[in-house]
Amino acid sequence: MLKTQFLRMFRGACVAMVAWMAGSALAADTEAPFNPPVLALGQAPSLQQTLASLPDDATVLVGETHTRYDHHLVQLETLRFLHARTPDIAIGVEWFQTPFQTHLDDYLAGRISETEMLERTGYFDRWRFDYRLYRPVIEYARANRIPIVALNAPVELTRKIGEGGLAALTPEARATLPADYVRGNAAYDARVRRAFDMHPMEGANFAHFLDVMLTWDETMAATAANYLAANPGRRLLIFAGSGHIAHRDGIPARLERRIGKPVSTVLVAGEHTAEPGIADFFVLSAPRELPPAGLLGAFLESAQGGVRVGRLADDSAIGRAGIAKDDILLAIDGTPTPGFAAAKLALLDKKPGDTVQVRYRHRNWFGGEKELTVTVTLSGEPPRRLPQ
Repeated sequence: MLKTQFLRMFRGACVAMVAWMAGSALAADTEAPFNPPVLALGQAPSLQQTLASLPDDATVLVGETHTRYDHHLVQLETLRFLHARTPDIAIGVEWFQTPFQTHLDDYLAGRISETEMLERTGYFDRWRFDYRLYRPVIEYARANRIPIVALNAPVELTRKIGEGGLAALTPEARATLPADYVRGNAAYDARVRRAFDMHPMEGANFAHFLDVMLTWDETMAATAANYLAANPGRRLLIFAGSGHIAHRDGIPARLERRIGKPVSTVLVAGEHTAEPGIADFFVLSAPRELPPAGLLGAFLESAQGGVRVGRLADDSAIGRAGIAKDDILLAIDGTPTPGFAAAKLALLDKKPGDTVQVRYRHRNWFGGEKELTVTVTLSGEPPRRLPQ
């Protein structure tokens, strides 16, 4: 139970990074004039003008709120623009964890399929955010032979740290961590404390929570620094949650410490406040929404030979078609679904109201099995938990 609660807390904290990074200490002199900066919109440079002003060898970090489509559009445009200026470029991303780098490399080189890459990297278990938000960047990288560097620490490691702190790790696990953690930044610790307090949980330990946050930031910075050292002359563009970039004391300062030169930070607006020091550049982008996704209306999990149907949502699309809990989905529109990622990709571009042909295996009360094919009209109302 404690393990599940820690995972829920860390996921909530990651999604809520924007809120806790926006807070700042009150001025010591309360009598001083309140004089915040003002952005003259008619004089503000565009995203492309801002990027053009950066040195061609500058490492650039672009923050995101994971669920904001417009933030990912800013990232994609930044990638396109910088790639045109400096073709020898790589992308470092928070979305994949370091042990799965070879699977990313294999996909980008065309040795495995997109489905295989998503299955082998554990994307839908480890990251979980709507893949449609991230796919355009990944597709652009693949089409243009741009390396993608998995920056994030593995969840098995951070889960263990969350439960017992760094002291809970075996010597072998400790050896996989960055050699040095920089502590004692009061402003950083205060923002982490606010994130911790936003998700109160019985038995939670702030020191362990801080260790997890430090592990995320130090691991991503160290992985990026190691990549730059191994690839001299190649530019690196980093995409990560804004909480790891804002105020520069997450990834940016820890990366600068390792590479010995400044980096440029770009924060995308939204829930943030454009306070001094939060980033080098503040992008004003209007929210945009992805089209509604067509859903089966069930929770799915990989199973032997297909995808098992778990709990059905209210008014489930596949439930209306006669598919029941524990049935095994074998194919969608003729495309085999040997695992969860295959089922997700088969539905990725579908909209509510679209129809798909679903082949499935049903076991009756007497132990006999039969394969059936039905037409499913996809729903648009997501289940209460993560839609699948």
